Amino acid sequence: MANLILIKNRNETVNMNEVEVHPEEAIEKIIFETENILPDVFLLKRQLQVSRENRIDLIGLDKENNILIIEIKDEVVDESVIPQVLNYAIWVEGHPDAIKSIWLAQKNLPGDFSFDWEKPYNIKIVIIGPSFKPSVQKSVNKINYPADLLEFKKFNDGTHDYIFLNQLMTEEEKIARPVRTIREYTEEFYKKHRNPKSAEQFWVLANRIEKYVKKKGWTLQRNNCSFFISFKYGFPQVLGVQFLGTKSFALFFKIPKKTIKKIKIPGYEIHRYDDQWKQALYKVESANVNLKKFEPLFIAAYNNIVGK
Repeated sequence: MANLILIKNRNETVNMNEVEVHPEEAIEKIIFETENILPDVFLLKRQLQVSRENRIDLIGLDKENNILIIEIKDEVVDESVIPQVLNYAIWVEGHPDAIKSIWLAQKNLPGDFSFDWEKPYNIKIVIIGPSFKPSVQKSVNKINYPADLLEFKKFNDGTHDYIFLNQLMTEEEKIARPVRTIREYTEEFYKKHRNPKSAEQFWVLANRIEKYVKKKGWTLQRNNCSFFISFKYGFPQVLGVQFLGTKSFALFFKIPKKTIKKIKIPGYEIHRYDDQWKQALYKVESANVNLKKFEPLFIAAYNNIVGK
């Protein structure tokens, strides 16, 4: 069992004890019912029946056009989880219309979230548990689906609950650069699916942001997606650039709405604030935008996700 120690000042500390969460359905309920524990994810359904004996704990979609299969464990996760999630992935791959039907049946679809069922999408596996055996981190790289491993722990200080969520690095990721590009979405991809001149500017701007992130010494992963490029800290996105249409694009920053009111960028007004994804968008005209002007937003987004 672990302890978190909150240091209020040199003479005052608060001890937060780890609370075991059982059964798995209790963890599932916390994640499904608590907004933004899994950021940039829209959870569709709990306990999706795929056979007489088997159910997917949580099924969802994300902004990267992934169908998410989320498997939850309340004990140390071992390699036996791999064939289990593979069976789920194969089922989802063969029944995309079942997932689409669940999406269309949603009563409160987020207005600022789109999932393009007409274009190729990925199936992504997310495994959540209190801890993982090293064998899981090694074997997960051998499957043909992208996968995330998330440690989930709950702490309590006597009054409040605290959730600890940590994305584990797999064996391949341990030797990766701090900022890396997912090659599936290249400059050529964007030129093919968007206005070519705009796509070129979009790509140059993303590269400039990558250099800015490195110069700041921030350990963020670059993640190229079908209509945006984000820079992530583990699981959550921090900031990036996204298309608004086929030609226009915007910088986005993961910042609470109340923070936006305190930050003014000379010569720019906020284009919109996406409440579902807790992000502010600022439309820019070209890759030559002065990023220095947006530094307060870069820093605010980094501090919001990573912490000061």
